[in-house]
Amino acid sequence: MSCPRCDGGGTSEGAANRASVGVEPTDAATTWCLVGTPNVGKSSLINAIAGSQLQVGNWSGTTVEVASATTRIRGTRVTLVDLPGAYALAGTSSEEDVVLPALMAHPEALIVNVVDATHLARDLTLTLELTELGRPMVVALNLVEQAAERGVGLEPAVLEAALGVPVVALPDHRRHGAGRLVDASERARATPATIPYPEAIRDAAARLAPYVASRWHALATLSAEVTDAPAARAVAATERATLDAAGIDPFLAIAEARHRAAVELAGGATLERARRADPSERVDRWLLHPVLGPLALVAGLALTFHLTFAVSTPWIDFFGLVQEVAAGWVAAMTLPPLIASFLSGALIEGVGTVVSFVPVLFVLFVLLGFLENAGILARVAYLADGLMRAIGLPGRAVLPMVLSIGCTVPAIQATRMLEERGDRLRVALALPSISCSARLPVFVLMAAAFVPAYAAVVVTGLYVLGFAVAIASALLFRRVLRTPEGSGAMELPSYRWPPASLVLRLAWARTRAFLQSAGGPILLVVSVIWLLLEVTLPNGTSLFEAVARTLAPLFAPLGLGDWRIVGALIPAAVAKEVAIGSMALTFVGSGEATAPLGFLAGLGALGVGLLEAARDTLTSLWGFGGGGDEVDSVLTARLSGSLTTAGAMAFMVFLLLYVPCIATLAALRNAFGARWMAFSIVYQTTIAYLLAWGVYALWP
Repeated sequence: MSCPRCDGGGTSEGAANRASVGVEPTDAATTWCLVGTPNVGKSSLINAIAGSQLQVGNWSGTTVEVASATTRIRGTRVTLVDLPGAYALAGTSSEEDVVLPALMAHPEALIVNVVDATHLARDLTLTLELTELGRPMVVALNLVEQAAERGVGLEPAVLEAALGVPVVALPDHRRHGAGRLVDASERARATPATIPYPEAIRDAAARLAPYVASRWHALATLSAEVTDAPAARAVAATERATLDAAGIDPFLAIAEARHRAAVELAGGATLERARRADPSERVDRWLLHPVLGPLALVAGLALTFHLTFAVSTPWIDFFGLVQEVAAGWVAAMTLPPLIASFLSGALIEGVGTVVSFVPVLFVLFVLLGFLENAGILARVAYLADGLMRAIGLPGRAVLPMVLSIGCTVPAIQATRMLEERGDRLRVALALPSISCSARLPVFVLMAAAFVPAYAAVVVTGLYVLGFAVAIASALLFRRVLRTPEGSGAMELPSYRWPPASLVLRLAWARTRAFLQSAGGPILLVVSVIWLLLEVTLPNGTSLFEAVARTLAPLFAPLGLGDWRIVGALIPAAVAKEVAIGSMALTFVGSGEATAPLGFLAGLGALGVGLLEAARDTLTSLWGFGGGGDEVDSVLTARLSGSLTTAGAMAFMVFLLLYVPCIATLAALRNAFGARWMAFSIVYQTTIAYLLAWGVYALWP
């Protein structure tokens, strides 16, 4: 097991890790591992200490996100690793399973245990486990001010004396709290806390000690929570048999002893004052109300969806303008035609395709970061849990499914909020069936050409079909894949206002990680499509036309025998809306070439576009946009002469469900590896073909 900032291993996921993080390894002695329960504020603490150095990547061989940063603290280069939230070292979720291997991979690292002062007894159970690792450690009490607001005072000195390790209160780590932690790190020491285990447990652990790495490992091996060396397993089996004969369950005895010790420690370090009601409880009376809660959920999802695409759309258009200007500059150069075509049709188009995802991903990650750190996302999951569990998905899956209506790429990125890898995989594999906004212009064009009187009904039906297939797929994957699922239990953290700097830095780190891992494959596929269009065969036809004519017989059972229709599906693998451009090219003609553009004129156009994007960002916040896309009457006339209505319906169903766009495939590969990306291609294409065939056969 390696550091998340180091080599990702030999798996395809490891390759994504290297692309995401890409920083050379650091000495273990200069590493701080931040450990704590979920929503305790570890990321905010790293943000306060390291600031803009924050990076995001997956832990080697997993899809679990680990944030890290490298900075200098009093002349020493220190790597801070934000390990996933965990309630115990012997984890029951994929996130918790990362914590112990990460700590063992850095045997000399300083453990910084961030503790929620508002839930002191609960968090101290993990603290006691960490002390038993026998590692240098510091306890950082976070959310002290919130505890004081609830009438709970803390005495860090009392807790430090009882634990035997430095304890520092962080009333406001965005200011001077981080400095206190740095001071405490210089006093860090390894002192296992005294926990009053039953004598039989203590003796059994002592006999296991020579075979394991620490006191914690001895107890965990005894309780069968971890599997150590064969010799340790044999000794542990003998000890468990002895304890069973004495009527002692080692797992329960160890857990009860730690819990009692944590409660006693919290009681000794806490000064109860006049208790005041938690403001979060007052808010939850309304937001979690049986009637008002679902209404708030729908409104919240709609607002998130609206903001994600309303804010990002003007900037997507701006990046489209950048592509046009760059293509105009290339046209103004005196270059060989093939080189000019490659620069404008492959390089600029490919880079533009990659960069076009920056606005929507960044806005999405800003919103997700705010919702998660503010404690709102947990309420969304709670409200949607009943409905989503009925279809075999966790409550948090509702947000990625809603985001898929706009774009599948950020929706797949949003699956990282799900705790279990099995849940993330099922949702991610089901999402491509939901119609994204890129498919809508094609649906509008085809519906207007073939069923103009019922165009709205047809387009709505396609969206409903997409959701139905996604839900059915999720249920199927639940039965077939049999991957671990998350539990129904969830914690509702207190509401808090996350630091804007943390939200923005996390959003940019996650966006950059996606671009680094997905940019190359997207650029490659765009270049291949350009090559197909550019290469001319001896008979005068393009390689693109030859490939489309070869594939056309395969689609004849769907009513898609025209090679121009089949050919539109090839570039649509890059982006679904490209199908319109392909059909316009093959049915109507190539149109006007890109006009040459002077350098200063291009800069002027970019300046105007930048101002328009800023203006449209502000105006789009108050509405959902203007009218729909204009329909090319010439193209619709040509299409209606080459397809039957049944064939057009089959084409739309196939476009809805077949192989996801290259950006979605890159996101799947980045999150789950090449094997699941290939599975998605085969599965979606098979489902698309079968349903399109059914629609063509049954259409009156």
